[in-house]
Parts: sequence; structure tokens; C-alpha cells
Amino acid sequence: MSGLTGAVLWGFAGGYLAWRFRLPGGAVVGAMVATAFYNFTQPARASMPQYAEVAIQIAVGVLIGLSADRSLLPLLKTVLPLALLGAAGLVLFGSLLALLSVRMGWLDGVTALLGFTPGGISVMSLLAEEEGGKAAVVATIHFVRVFTIMIVAPLLLRLWQTLSQR
Repeated sequence: MSGLTGAVLWGFAGGYLAWRFRLPGGAVVGAMVATAFYNFTQPARASMPQYAEVAIQIAVGVLIGLSADRSLLPLLKTVLPLALLGAAGLVLFGSLLALLSVRMGWLDGVTALLGFTPGGISVMSLLAEEEGGKAAVVATIHFVRVFTIMIVAPLLLRLWQTLSQR
């Protein structure tokens, strides 16, 4: 089995099982964990061709875009300032983590700043590589962030729903 074929099959199997068993984060987390496990067990890391990555990102964008309707427009007046405040807070906190990791001698500045600044795994990793940072470290930091959020957010949501029903 080739690297990419094996990774895709493991990803689909993990995603399906996680979705079927209603695990937090469902299909996305299951696919991510299964594919990462597959890559950990292989001598060479499987990777997706760039055209396929772009096509998948477009498909995800379409899926998210399909969830929008006109009822969202009035809500944007409230959500946009909160989103900007949240983004500013994340950038500030990420910058402080980056500064700490550089001062402690754990990471170089480029890797730290791009690793702790919010953004997509692939974009921030490519930027790190272009700017002389360690792309694999940046990808790992973002992977841990995304994976943790995908596990914790659904659990917090379930807890929130349970507490609000009381």
C-alpha cells in the first residue's frame, strides 16, 4: 500500500469510526488521529499533493459557506467586534508565549512567533519555512492546538448544555 493511499484509508476509517461512535470532534478528529498514527508508523511521511490540498480546502470553504443565510447578517454587527477582540487576544497571548519560549531558549523567534500565532497549519508552516524557521515544529504546535480544541470544545459544549438544562 502506498504512503498516501494508506494514509487516506486510515483517515477515512478513523473518521468514520469516530463519527459512528459519536466521539468529540467526530469525523475530523478521528481522521486526524488515524492519519497521524499511520504516518508515525511509516518510514517516510505521506503527504497530500498540493492540488488535492487546495481542492479539499475549497470544499471545506464551500461546506462552511453553505451554512450561511440572510439571518446571519444582523448578527454580524454583534459578532464582528467580538471576533476582532478575540483575534487580538489570541495574537497577544501567542506573542507572549513566543517571547517566553525564545527567552527560555526553547525556540528561535521565527518558529516561536509563527507557531503560537493563530493560523492554519499548512499556511503557518510554509511561512515558517520561507522565513527560516522550523516548519515541522510550527506544524506540530498548530496540530496540538487544533487537536486539543477539537477534543475539548465538544466536551465543553456538552457540559454547557447539561448545565444550562438545570
